[in-house]
Amino acid sequence: MGTAIVGVAGTLFGVLVGGFLQLLQAARNHRWQREDAAGKLKQAVYAEYLRAISASHGQAMAGDRSRTEDARLHAAAAEIDVLAGREVAGPARELAAAVIEVHTKIAAADGVDQAVVAAVDRRRLAVIELFKADLGIEK
Repeated sequence: MGTAIVGVAGTLFGVLVGGFLQLLQAARNHRWQREDAAGKLKQAVYAEYLRAISASHGQAMAGDRSRTEDARLHAAAAEIDVLAGREVAGPARELAAAVIEVHTKIAAADGVDQAVVAAVDRRRLAVIELFKADLGIEK
């Protein structure tokens, strides 16, 4: 009788431990899936942000300031505010404002100093590096 009790208790203990380990594995898998989905979403938003900057530049060079790309840039910057930490979102929002200001001047043919354009481009490259770091992309 004692061995039967030990056998039943051991079996129940094994079932409990096995169930607990399965719950841990399921939680870990869920976390990995969530992180993977968030990474893909960030990558898409970062790409849209950079695409909007390029398109806005194209509009500015053509003298067209319909503001469609500015709106897309603002929308992408807002998504970055939600998805990324302050160390990425702050510089992205500041760059968006600088880009819109410079592109407005370029489109108006107000004579933008090349040093200002170069400074904004350096900021764009710095934000790209922040995006890469946030996504875990090596250089």
